[in-house]
Amino acid sequence: MRFRIQRSYALWLVVVLAASLIIGSQVLAARSGADSPGAAGAPPEGVAQAAPTPTQGFGPIITAPPQPTPTPGAPPTQPVTSTPRPSATPTVTPAGSLTPTVSPTPLPTLTAGLMGIQINPDMSVDGFETMLWLAKRLGVEWVKLQFAWDILEPQRGTLSQTFYSYRVFVQRANQEGFKVLISVAKAPDWARATLEEDGPPRDPADLASFLTRMMGEVRVDLYGNSYFSAIEVWNEPNLRREWNGGTLSGAEYMRLFDAAYNGIRAGEGGHSVTIVTAGLAPTGINDGVSAIDDRQYLRQMYAAGLNNPAYQNIAIGIHPYGAANAPDAHWCGQADCGAPGYNNHPSWFFLNTIEDYRAIMEQSGDAGRQLWATEFGWGTYEGFTTLEGDPAPPPDDPPYLQWLDQQTQAHYILRAFEIAQGKPFMGPLILWNLNYSNQELIDARDPRAAYALLRGGEDPLRPAFVQIEAAPKR
Repeated sequence: MRFRIQRSYALWLVVVLAASLIIGSQVLAARSGADSPGAAGAPPEGVAQAAPTPTQGFGPIITAPPQPTPTPGAPPTQPVTSTPRPSATPTVTPAGSLTPTVSPTPLPTLTAGLMGIQINPDMSVDGFETMLWLAKRLGVEWVKLQFAWDILEPQRGTLSQTFYSYRVFVQRANQEGFKVLISVAKAPDWARATLEEDGPPRDPADLASFLTRMMGEVRVDLYGNSYFSAIEVWNEPNLRREWNGGTLSGAEYMRLFDAAYNGIRAGEGGHSVTIVTAGLAPTGINDGVSAIDDRQYLRQMYAAGLNNPAYQNIAIGIHPYGAANAPDAHWCGQADCGAPGYNNHPSWFFLNTIEDYRAIMEQSGDAGRQLWATEFGWGTYEGFTTLEGDPAPPPDDPPYLQWLDQQTQAHYILRAFEIAQGKPFMGPLILWNLNYSNQELIDARDPRAAYALLRGGEDPLRPAFVQIEAAPKR
């Protein structure tokens, strides 16, 4: 399913842009002085300007609802203390003027260079400019984009107009001082063994060729470094839905990773890129058909050569989602941890996933590399409204999207950043997500919207956005 931005969602973008003109003179001045390529809001010369074709979204996937499953609406640890309601008036507040606190402790001081946000690129150039402005308000130094290969190279050797729109986005993000991480996944039909779901190419060399060409098209900065600071090779390949048509195993993934690694290094500026292994899905399933447990899959990757010293400047991708469990929490170690659900397996816990991955790295003789969280977050539908202004009904599945309120979501995100930044083996954490929450997605009860920092309507900033923005950065 592919989505378009709705007019109602675009309305608040106009409000935000108007506010940026009033309060963002420094940002505009900086843009006017950018060297190349192109001025703010305009693509580099010779680059297509059309809005990209909507692409299939990405995000957290839970494939095994554990038992017992609580009654919808029951909280994991505390009652929901606020109720969704439409905002009364538009409130786009200048950066730095808000001083909220996460009760009962003050906002933590965070390291901006280890923080990032994923942006849905299904928008115009002007819309993307607004997203960059909002990312600057958050104070993060990384932005992440998903590159769906099937959309970007629909026929062998032919790059789509969407590709050239994405090229503008990457170049503009660099001009604005961001480091750019992209994740490349979803082979096009012409490269696959089956057309069911999504999956890898029959021949890994096809992905390598695309990556090399992509880097040559996007180019390098004045110092010869790629506009891509990091590239993640695929997305959650331990799920059949992301790996249909190939053997579901870490060894098979390493064949793709090896080809992609060499394709990136052969690309223009490829020496400067950090190459990240695919973030694996914490699933709770290990049947070898629908999914392989992410811990087992990572061990398979190491057995197939992931710790090869020939792989230089690489990081290990991780998706440490926490369901509705607090970032400080650990699994109780038993199959039955009591109500509510999604707490009877280590996959549902932020800290367990990080600690388990690190232990596997050390056991595999790979302690010198970092873990990069290419997705993480907590979701809630609280605060979303329908187009008519009524509280938007949340998805039925996963049920834990009904258990958290917006303040708890904000608290968990900030605490997760703080915890991870205290661990020297952790690299950047990329929060999922900024803007997968247009009105169409909200009305469709799409789980991806629950994780977004923005909402539709007149008041677009959710509490998590406000509190991340207000947290001091170093």
